[in-house]
Amino acid sequence: MMPAALAAVSALAVETKTWTQSEAPEFDKGTLKGLALSSEGRVSLAPTWRERFDAAVPHLWCAASDSKGTVYTGGSEGKVFAVDAQGKGRALATLEGGAVYAMAVTANDELFAAVSPAAKIYRVDAAGKATLFASLKARYVWALIANADGTFYAATGDPGQIHKIAADGQASVFFDAEETHVRALAADGKGNLIAGTEPGGVVLRVSPAGAGFVLYQTAKREVTALLATRQGIVYAAASGNRGAAAPVIPAGVGTVPVTTPAATGAAAVARPVTPPPPTFTVAPPAGGSEIYQIDADGAPRRVWANTTLMVYALGLDRNGMLLAATGNQGRLYRVDSEFSSTRLIDAEPQQITALAAGRNGALIAVTANPAKVFEVGPGLEKTGTLESELLDAGTFTYWGRLRHEAALNGGAVKLEARSGNLDRAQKNWSEWSLVDAAKGSRITAPPARFLGWRATFTVAPDGKSPVLKLVEAAYQAKNTAPALERIEMTPANQKFPVSSSSLTSTSTATTLPAMGQPKRAAATTPTSTETGAASVNFDQGWMGARWRASDANGDTLEYKVEIRGAEEREWKLLKDKLKDSRFSFDGTGFADGRYLLRVTANDETDNYPGQGLQAQIETEEFVIDNTPPDVAVLAARVDGGKLMISFKAADALTALQYAEFSVNGGEWISARPTTGITDSLAHEYAVETAKPAGAEFTVAVKVADENDNVTVRKVTVR
Repeated sequence: MMPAALAAVSALAVETKTWTQSEAPEFDKGTLKGLALSSEGRVSLAPTWRERFDAAVPHLWCAASDSKGTVYTGGSEGKVFAVDAQGKGRALATLEGGAVYAMAVTANDELFAAVSPAAKIYRVDAAGKATLFASLKARYVWALIANADGTFYAATGDPGQIHKIAADGQASVFFDAEETHVRALAADGKGNLIAGTEPGGVVLRVSPAGAGFVLYQTAKREVTALLATRQGIVYAAASGNRGAAAPVIPAGVGTVPVTTPAATGAAAVARPVTPPPPTFTVAPPAGGSEIYQIDADGAPRRVWANTTLMVYALGLDRNGMLLAATGNQGRLYRVDSEFSSTRLIDAEPQQITALAAGRNGALIAVTANPAKVFEVGPGLEKTGTLESELLDAGTFTYWGRLRHEAALNGGAVKLEARSGNLDRAQKNWSEWSLVDAAKGSRITAPPARFLGWRATFTVAPDGKSPVLKLVEAAYQAKNTAPALERIEMTPANQKFPVSSSSLTSTSTATTLPAMGQPKRAAATTPTSTETGAASVNFDQGWMGARWRASDANGDTLEYKVEIRGAEEREWKLLKDKLKDSRFSFDGTGFADGRYLLRVTANDETDNYPGQGLQAQIETEEFVIDNTPPDVAVLAARVDGGKLMISFKAADALTALQYAEFSVNGGEWISARPTTGITDSLAHEYAVETAKPAGAEFTVAVKVADENDNVTVRKVTVR
């Protein structure tokens, strides 16, 4: 389990550290219930989210409401449902011709619903009787707008047009977008229509005379939702990469197309871009979604973006703030500014597909996978909880103060904490214990490795929510002694190069995090020294040792290296305050003999004075041998045409490595011992070679021990 983000308040590894959570990604790693989370890391109570009706079909794609508070919705299998103001729902009608992707309610509360791919529009009365109103020369009806004079505008696909339908059901092409689909449609209140297309991703304004003007070409392929306000502002949501392949829309009544309807109604006028098949695993569109604001003067700007979610519908809350319904994680967002937003709802259904106006400032949301109707707001939840992710302190740890920063706004935020030694807080943890600010806000949970906290929000009497900004827990790990796991000597005459870590640095530069990101120190991780290959250099007489050390607290370790003879009692210091886990020393300063090294590791640097701990390890006995072998009884004689050479060689401490001979300064030639193999402290040699020319010649022999100590002797033969 990965530990949470930590912020150290000191350089000491076991001095007090703080676990700080103040950013949206940090809070989002916890479990939020009944809470909203802003992109700026503010946690507050969410709007109420109440299920009103389960449609028992795979998908609902559109919604509209009448003046009496009845909400109509439609979707799979041509089904149309009605949910009254008391939340009682019923199946109203089943329409022939496919799925219901668009509907509208007239000023006198008449319901009209469109099905695709038959592109038929039905009038549905209060008793559920459906009468065919119009048939359009298209395959898909994505949006439907009812005018006060009894006429309608319908956005169609294949081809992408806007049809005007007279009160008697006679339809004509009002505007041809010259695109495959007009995916979304809205009325701006000034007699103009606002249309969004696919695959060009264009937002157009269409005048009462049917003249089109491009307001903005988005960076996406498909405009999926539109909303026009009374102030003349247009919001457009678009999805998918423009270079992506066009969605394939299967033919056939009752099938679920790959492109979905746009919403109509008082609170929202857009529908899903790519309706999912009847499955619970739906891939999001490549490139995600963006929302653009087009001001009354025509100036466009992007106000929201997400690389994975798809915007299915747009709406306004009772304060006039923009809302975005998304999938495939079933989230409802509020766009707070050009740079920030708040996730209000994280619903169980995978897609929130449509929004409509409810009674008394409430909002109606319909969903897919599964298909349900929910009421959002207008008030906030009475309570909500945020249970944090778990802090993994890495070792046995003492807990300190738990503080928080919040604007209570007349409400309350209660903090609790618990601890355990299991990496999941399911059972066998301590019980939740209240952290009382009046008593110092200290955590009373028992010392352990893991910690979690829970914040419970309570709404104010006037309906306002407290806003949590930061939670910070202090903790201090119990110091544990270092561990020295292994030590080994280098071969003789080998010296470690100078390590960069042993060079002091005077730099005091600090690297700041990227803009907008808080500075967080890494979690405590165990210290461990190198265990791989190491380079050494030849240097006669030098010796070295290396060791493997670790510290569970992540403390910086320092080492002391000592030596003593095998027959001695007291250790002699070679080096103290060593930073590296290796050390070389000049063995020529010691008499030949058998020795041991002892390494002591301590973590005092990262602990309070007197609180450091240590560990020790000793080598096996090793030999310091700087004396070359002795060569004795060297003799050479001529026997006919042969030169006979004999000698004895011996070393006091290390085995002989090789012996060679040379005649008159010539090439050195290996000398084989009489035993046939060089493996002992002493050997005899008898060498036979060709007699050189001349009457006098010099024979030299060279003998080396395993420590590369070399002796050369000579004899002259006449």
